[in-house]
Amino acid sequence: MNGSRTRMSIEETHDNISKDHKNIYWRLLFLNLVILWSYHSLLSAQNYYMKYFPMNHLEFWGTVLAGSMLFFCHIIQLFDFYKFGFTKRMIPGFIGYIIVGLLVMSWKNPIILLIAFATVGGLNTLTESPVYAIGGLFQTGSFSQAIQVGNAIAGFLNICVNTIIRLIVLLVHSHIDHDQLSFYLFMSVGILLSFLAIYVYYQLIHIPSIQIRIQQQMMAFKQAKYGNVTELHLIENEISYWELIKILKSHLFVQFYTLFITLLLWPGIPCNVLTNGWFKYDGHLWWCSPFVIGTFNFGDLLGRISAIKIHQYFSEKICFCASILRTSFILIIFFRHSINNILLLILITLLGMTNGLLATVSFMYRPSAIIGVNNREKAAYLMTAALYLGIASGSIVAASLALTHLL
Repeated sequence: MNGSRTRMSIEETHDNISKDHKNIYWRLLFLNLVILWSYHSLLSAQNYYMKYFPMNHLEFWGTVLAGSMLFFCHIIQLFDFYKFGFTKRMIPGFIGYIIVGLLVMSWKNPIILLIAFATVGGLNTLTESPVYAIGGLFQTGSFSQAIQVGNAIAGFLNICVNTIIRLIVLLVHSHIDHDQLSFYLFMSVGILLSFLAIYVYYQLIHIPSIQIRIQQQMMAFKQAKYGNVTELHLIENEISYWELIKILKSHLFVQFYTLFITLLLWPGIPCNVLTNGWFKYDGHLWWCSPFVIGTFNFGDLLGRISAIKIHQYFSEKICFCASILRTSFILIIFFRHSINNILLLILITLLGMTNGLLATVSFMYRPSAIIGVNNREKAAYLMTAALYLGIASGSIVAASLALTHLL
């Protein structure tokens, strides 16, 4: 009797998703936009770093520290840390983004900026993992796509806001250093968004479909903690991490390798090419940001948006082969100084487009073997771990090649 009741409530929950779908979709999109905003803000401010700290290689070391913290902090979360729930991670995370924004505006120091990159990496894990987990509570892949699109919009909108602020400050002819002032205004936007995200998060967790799944999740945690043997449909077939890895192995590889190739080639390597034409003179401080950063983010956004329309055409084998084919982008390393800057920007756009498409399609995968709230949440954590490992390893290899002068 108890088992049948549990199954009925779960079926009714699936039926009720449709009326909450839009509210959940847009809130998850916005939350991940804000979560990635601080990281993209630090990434987009390359003109600031090149002007004040040209010898510190922040375009490499920043991504290395952020990527490494993303991965290692996420691994720590896998060991029962996630059982603290969502709110105890999300709210401190958004408060942390506010503190980091104030910190980098208060001290103009490369060490502070590197600490900010590392801290934002850790905070991203604290806040983004729960967002992916919430999306993973549902059988539909559209919520994971919303999170991925939020990621891409954060990057594209971030570089647009950065460029607009720089142009406005430049046109005003302020006596204050225009790069310094635009950096302050830019970071202030992230602080305001973090305050707004706290409000949106509380709206999200009070949506009925979300509340039901969080309650089911907490029931499962309590049962595991106290050894309760009551039969519950959502945990009666709980799958170990190892079994989940075997089920998801192909998509875990696609997620990892896609991000590895991306962070190996972007942003540090193209930001340091020999520029020509306008980029060599007046446009030198505009080459990396907004052009290198912006073209990738634009392509990434197109790829993630298109995934919702064409993901059904991407089988497991096609995703795997496509991720391997992206290895050909490594040619950018060997020809980056000899090809025209415009052609290089086109290649970076394609790099971004394939990154967004494959990362999103692989995350939308929902195998029928993974049933139950806990299993789907754990699967989302594993996919996120593969994503973070790709970011960390790609950026570390890129920095190692650059700083040992092998590039």
